[in-house]
Amino acid sequence: MARFWPASMTFMRLLVLTVLCTLLAGGAWAEIGLTPLRQVLDEETRVVTYRVSNPSQRIVEGRVSWADLTATERGYAQATIEAREKMSAAPYLKVWPAHFRLQPGANTTITVALRDGAVLPDGERRSHLVIETSAARTPLRKAGGNLEADIGIGVSTPVILRSGAGQAAAKIGETRLLRTPEGLLEIETHVEPQGEFSAYGRIDVLLTRAGDQTARPALLTRLDNVAAYVDAPRRRASLPLTVDHLPAGTLEIRYVGGAEYDGKTFARRAFELAPPG
Repeated sequence: MARFWPASMTFMRLLVLTVLCTLLAGGAWAEIGLTPLRQVLDEETRVVTYRVSNPSQRIVEGRVSWADLTATERGYAQATIEAREKMSAAPYLKVWPAHFRLQPGANTTITVALRDGAVLPDGERRSHLVIETSAARTPLRKAGGNLEADIGIGVSTPVILRSGAGQAAAKIGETRLLRTPEGLLEIETHVEPQGEFSAYGRIDVLLTRAGDQTARPALLTRLDNVAAYVDAPRRRASLPLTVDHLPAGTLEIRYVGGAEYDGKTFARRAFELAPPG
């Protein structure tokens, strides 16, 4: 078991994709809801769907396209031509409709399916379904001193294509206890993929106080929707603890599966906490 000491360092917060995206400018706004956060296709699951909803008070027009992004420690980057040839799932998939128009409160379904006759390569490929929307155009106007304008937004969601034999595995890598400029503690940890397929789930941080080893560990914080993609050596995550000190005991980091990996614990790592001093 490693010995874990607090450190006085700052870091960038992890940016997490939100399901509901909203932009405001003066009195004008547009928003959409998109579920689920990701989809996986293979020889058995050849068709999947997404639900796009319009909770705003405006008519929303949208278009659907593909993007190829490589995974990084903190998120995604535009894929190079070489990377796209190795990892793009889009050539094996079809999507419809390509355009949609939603009245306020309405929703629609976006369908993604394997192309007829497509021969899937072994391994895992990934492309990102991109949904770009804008409010139906209205004239710019000045009312009550505020300029009103329509704003377009976009969201993306990974579509993963798998074929052949393979397993998802991961481990907890470098982990540090850091302190923010406000004096609060945060956990920075790395999830490292170890299998042929990417892992997906959540990170739990638990504490067992010293002298209370038989008690159920207390959950300090959790980060959902953490993917460890095989095209990146690690996924870095930062989790706020919202406290300025921790008691002596055992701090445990767990990477717990979600979606198709629900109920699976990919990895865990424990650290001994020194008494505050």
